[in-house]
Amino acid sequence: MSTTLLVIVVVLALAMAYVNGFHDASNAISTTIATRTLRESTALAMAAILNLLGALLGMAVLAVTAPWAVQLLGMAQLAEVTAGVPDRLGLVLIAIMLSTIAWDLLTWWYGMPSSTWHAHLGATLGASAAIGAAASWELMGYLLAISLVGPLLSAGLAFLLMQGVLLLGRHERLRREHLRFAQTITAGTVAAGHGLADSRLPLAVIVIATAGGTPFLAAPAPTAVAMMVAVAVALGAGTLMGGHRIIRTLGRRLTDLTVAQGLAAETSAAVTMSLGVFGLQSPVSTSHALAASVAGAGAAEGLRTVRWPVARAIILTWLATPLVSAVAGAALTGVLLAVTGS
Repeated sequence: MSTTLLVIVVVLALAMAYVNGFHDASNAISTTIATRTLRESTALAMAAILNLLGALLGMAVLAVTAPWAVQLLGMAQLAEVTAGVPDRLGLVLIAIMLSTIAWDLLTWWYGMPSSTWHAHLGATLGASAAIGAAASWELMGYLLAISLVGPLLSAGLAFLLMQGVLLLGRHERLRREHLRFAQTITAGTVAAGHGLADSRLPLAVIVIATAGGTPFLAAPAPTAVAMMVAVAVALGAGTLMGGHRIIRTLGRRLTDLTVAQGLAAETSAAVTMSLGVFGLQSPVSTSHALAASVAGAGAAEGLRTVRWPVARAIILTWLATPLVSAVAGAALTGVLLAVTGS
């Protein structure tokens, strides 16, 4: 891959990490802001630091290789088709990341929580089709199955946790200050978990790009470490900016959150994400887990407390994410290859 293309891919990967930070990780502390458990500036700073630390920890324990990156992103066929033409691979990666970033920005503008992972996988599917590479349908199906089970599990668990909190509250075993403290801890856990899971996406893209030239792990150690730190910093910086539109959707528009509901939602999201990363070895979307948990916690106090039109709009956004991203990925790939004559 030419130096120019490699630099563009790395810059876009860091940009994608930044956008992912303010789009997804801000969800982690939306409930603490909505319930006034933490001031907005404090909550965002905490989330940014923990997101950065989670990213560093997550990348440090990985066996970072090109096969790992290809399998994670479902690019086996795409990498095979472009094996002899690294510049073509670079252009496809650029198209995929531009599609992912564009969808994240569009959904942020409308205040809709959506999955960066699903957008990236959808764009990969479209880009693969555009160059005649068969997509990894098995991997796509596995990830989509998890994306369906994850929100259902999150909502159900949040519902049950909220029932438990209400029961303890009636017996005066929980006080408001206890709930606020616990909510802060669980929100921090979700932020760290997001960094641990989502730092893999931009890192894997960089690994695939460098595999066309100097292998990532064969590069000088400072270079590899610098890339990991850069991804973590970009993710944390994006979180610090805060996706305020999405925070308002989850904290105010979907339901009027109480401190107890916020605690139940954050706890449920943390458990679901942990199960995905450590149990199923597959990232569960922070956006999906927390939005579903907020709805489940709200429903525990009565179905009317959840604004179902907003919930329906969120679900439609989830369904549209891989489809729209696939079309965008295919279109951008076709345009870039036509313009460059690759």
